[in-house]
Amino acid sequence: MISIRQPSILFILVALAAVGGAARGQMQVLVEEGFSMHYRANGSDPGIGSSWTLEAFDDSNWPTGSFGTGYETATGAQQLIQTPVPAGTRSIYTRSTFQIGNVASVVNLRIGADYDDGWVAWINGVEVYRSPQMPPGVPAWNTSPAMHESSNASNPSYVPIVDISTLGIPALHNGTNVIAVGVWNVNATSSDLVLVPRLLRDEPPTTIRRGPYLQLLTPDSVVVRWRTADPTNSRVAFGTDPESLNGSVEQLSSGTEHELAVDGLVPNTTYYYAIGDTTLLYVGGDEEHSFRTPSVPGTRQPTRIWVLGDSGTGSSGAMAVRDSYRTFTGDTPTDVWLMLGDNAYPNGTDSQYQSGAFDMYSDLFKKTALWPTYGNHDAFSASSTGPTGPTGVYYDIFTLPTAGQAGGLASATEAYYSFDYANIHFICMNSQDVDRSIGGVMLAWLELDLADTSQDWVVAFWHHPPYSKGNHDSDTDSRMREMRERVLPILESHGVDLVLTGHSHSYERSFLLDGHYGLSDTLTSAMILDGGDGRLGGDGAYEKASPGPAAHEGAVYVVAGSSGQVTTGTPLNHPAIHLSLDELGSLVLDVRGDRMDAVFLDDNGAARDTFTLIKNTAELPTPDFSAEPSAGGAPLAVQFTDLSSTNTSSWGWSFDGDGPPDATAQHPSHSYNVPGLYAVRLDATNTAGTVSASKIALICVSGGPLTGTPQLVLPNRTAVSWSAMTAARYDVIRGSLGSLRSSGGDFGTTSPSCLVQATPDTTIEDPLEPGPSLGWYYLVRAVDCDDVAGTWDSGGAGQVGSRDSTLPAGVCP
Repeated sequence: MISIRQPSILFILVALAAVGGAARGQMQVLVEEGFSMHYRANGSDPGIGSSWTLEAFDDSNWPTGSFGTGYETATGAQQLIQTPVPAGTRSIYTRSTFQIGNVASVVNLRIGADYDDGWVAWINGVEVYRSPQMPPGVPAWNTSPAMHESSNASNPSYVPIVDISTLGIPALHNGTNVIAVGVWNVNATSSDLVLVPRLLRDEPPTTIRRGPYLQLLTPDSVVVRWRTADPTNSRVAFGTDPESLNGSVEQLSSGTEHELAVDGLVPNTTYYYAIGDTTLLYVGGDEEHSFRTPSVPGTRQPTRIWVLGDSGTGSSGAMAVRDSYRTFTGDTPTDVWLMLGDNAYPNGTDSQYQSGAFDMYSDLFKKTALWPTYGNHDAFSASSTGPTGPTGVYYDIFTLPTAGQAGGLASATEAYYSFDYANIHFICMNSQDVDRSIGGVMLAWLELDLADTSQDWVVAFWHHPPYSKGNHDSDTDSRMREMRERVLPILESHGVDLVLTGHSHSYERSFLLDGHYGLSDTLTSAMILDGGDGRLGGDGAYEKASPGPAAHEGAVYVVAGSSGQVTTGTPLNHPAIHLSLDELGSLVLDVRGDRMDAVFLDDNGAARDTFTLIKNTAELPTPDFSAEPSAGGAPLAVQFTDLSSTNTSSWGWSFDGDGPPDATAQHPSHSYNVPGLYAVRLDATNTAGTVSASKIALICVSGGPLTGTPQLVLPNRTAVSWSAMTAARYDVIRGSLGSLRSSGGDFGTTSPSCLVQATPDTTIEDPLEPGPSLGWYYLVRAVDCDDVAGTWDSGGAGQVGSRDSTLPAGVCP
């Protein structure tokens, strides 16, 4: 069955009298005139019975048309037909699709048709309506209904519109649904046959103007927010199954701004949610409206972070940056989302937030909590220091931690805060309009917060960069200078790893630095702990000896303020900066254990900068790796995957287990062209030293087919011997016969065979006279699982010296 794309017009207003009964007034059209469908015009028995009504029926070979369909023999009489069928057609089977985001939000379902002569409708295989002209029972292709004339009008008359909620709603499911509608002719000599159906559902009683969007996501809670056009009360339904949102949080007071905290969640769990009022859920209950709670702080798990700076322009450039990230991240979810200030241009108004943020990133807002910081353009419509605390648009829009709800130390203000995700501690500072003095409230909180964390990584972010020679100069800008002089010494004394800022509309990335608190011309070589490019394929990653926060081991400073616009013609020549670009883009961070990889992704999807930070390099790495495939015929292309501890900073591979390294990539590939058994060695290195791991006989490459008949001799259950042909070696396999599998084709004449077992038993190349063992041994020669020849023993002592041309039935899958 092929899903048909529907026309772009989705909403209409239906008069209450037309639908009958109590209704909300606004209806959503699911199927009607002009909508695409697949159809079959039946002049004879199509031989498919009633299976065509089922959801899984394959209609891909049916013609594509649009409603209405039928024929009319009178010239000019029928204006409803868009897809004509041959005159005399006895019946027409049609199938179309429609989308339901959240079944729980469907209160009423209604159907009608302009038709001639009788019709029946099914939703996902369930009959939901039969017109009065149709006789009872399963209709055949040539069932004769009573006569009924269509309107023959220029626009269809869907009368009556019938409520099918009782049968129709239980037949629905989230996602793509199938409606099958058939129309039957009174007889083969009838002058006309017409079908124009309409399927409707009630729309929510109010328009959602913003969201839903997620805030303050923790391992056991999340805040869900949205805005409606009209005041309503609030409800969030949630659960781990989109078909069963059995949890619910409500707020009975009415308003247009809705903010509900959902508590009692399980860490590292995917939840689905829907929003609405206490009588109706409007949207949700699907993949688009879902999120995954973080693991408890300290857990080491892969974490993807997306960083946007000065993104709130609502421009085509911002769209291109967004779309390049969507392509880059693909199916990898965004775990943490940061904005570095100036989130809405030019004045941070509510409408500018709508166009520059909520409309721009609506899909991500529904799935990932945003953690923003406050910039100078946000400050045009907000203040962090009012007599009653922070006020204005920025603070009205976002729900940020004040009491350490997401980890970290309570700040008692939304102007600055901290939170934990996995093994990362994030600190959001305010560089715009709070006291930045030494001993002031914010810096005193910062000292205590840093002293309180033991997370592996510390990442700080705010708006004004300490090092920049973009359209803002860190030597002359007072806020930039104060953050460098006053905040950096605190951060570096507590082991900060990465500092992210915006403000300058450029990308600027530093070396690994420590102790540079003065003007740009005061930088010394002692302040540059690593002057390389920080790239694994270049000068090497930036390495830090300690596994967690440790004083003065260096940090990387990134200005990523070009997510919405760039300012060209600026110097971009700060001596602490390794690379400067006046290019649109965003920063993508991936943290896995002791390793952080960063990519600056431009608006065309190109990686314009990469760097890697590796921690815990005072500890020797633990090498490990895998190979796929590990057995097969020559030439055998093998992909190796490094599984070493993440404090490894370089790799050396020997593909034959001996001699100098053959490759230094982290995940290399190699082609084995000569049959044989190969050992593989991996040397994992960091500043603490090198540790090697070897796997003997890991790669088994087979050659040509074996000829002749080996003879198996089993004098007892503890020893195996056989006669062998000259220049041939054989594998003796220990294990159950059903576990033997041939991989890579045939067995070698001058090399061992390659066998892979489904059980923990190992494949062993034994000498001609294997030593005593309590295991069962089998000698097997095979071309493939359907053409097996050789000698085997099924019970340790049975069939001594016998030969079977095939393995028993049931051995092969």
